[in-house]
Amino acid sequence: MPSTIYTATDVKERRVELLEAASRDRALVRAVDGTALVFTRLDALERAESVAQWALALHTIECGGVPTAIRWIQHLDADDIRSFLAEMWSALEDLDSGSLDQAGLEEIIAAWRATSLAVADPKRRQVLTGRADAHDFVPAPRP
Repeated sequence: MPSTIYTATDVKERRVELLEAASRDRALVRAVDGTALVFTRLDALERAESVAQWALALHTIECGGVPTAIRWIQHLDADDIRSFLAEMWSALEDLDSGSLDQAGLEEIIAAWRATSLAVADPKRRQVLTGRADAHDFVPAPRP
């Protein structure tokens, strides 16, 4: 909670102070009708929205559901889903703290999506996750 609560009148009379507070973190303005308004940076709002949306999606997965937006997760096995959840919760903490940006989160998601889609095909899954024996390798001529 911000230490200073601005009034509607302060928006005009103390606008520089209010904008500085909003650019640092956030500024709370109490409207004439009592409505609380928050002024903040757009990147902070987008980060908070992303954390909230992904936290809900991860919780849905933990409860056994599959969020529509990430149906691709159904191709992962139980161990991979646990790894996905652990990495994503950690990434959300980093995003919330500011040590990870939205692009970094999207990179993590893209990598997991690619992994999931790669193992969706049974033949690819076998190649990627199966055991390799010595007879699986043969000398190859130089190109």
